[in-house]
Amino acid sequence: MQKTDEYIAKRLKWKAGKYSLPTQHSFLFESLPTENQKFYSELFKSQNIGIPVLVFTQPKNDKWTVFGTRKIVWGEYDKFESLLINDIKEMRPQSLVEISETGKATKEQVKKTEWDELTITNLNSEQFVIPAFKGSDFFAMWNILLMNVQLNRK
Repeated sequence: MQKTDEYIAKRLKWKAGKYSLPTQHSFLFESLPTENQKFYSELFKSQNIGIPVLVFTQPKNDKWTVFGTRKIVWGEYDKFESLLINDIKEMRPQSLVEISETGKATKEQVKKTEWDELTITNLNSEQFVIPAFKGSDFFAMWNILLMNVQLNRK
């Protein structure tokens, strides 16, 4: 069954509600002030992200992540990258990626409440680091993105 952007957006909003979003650092795109919506929309208008649904920021609002129904877009100020949801192969917290690559710390030394970046691996095995606010916002972002991946699978 081919799912429409409207259907996916509705499901993502439902899942966000289950995680008590919006919070201080995560927002429904449609609830952002008009000037913020225009900023993001103009920034990635050529990206065909589908319907923008959620925005996650870090405390200084310099790093942000936007979930669309077709793409995830993230960046810092006005520089950004994007990835098709269908191209996501794997997701892990950046802290765990660093541990597995360097072996410098153990899982027990890196508190889950401090995780604030998600590493996404695409189908070409390229890795991208996606920012979010630590704690419950991070886990909400991770789980909502998992749902978005499932909804976009054909």
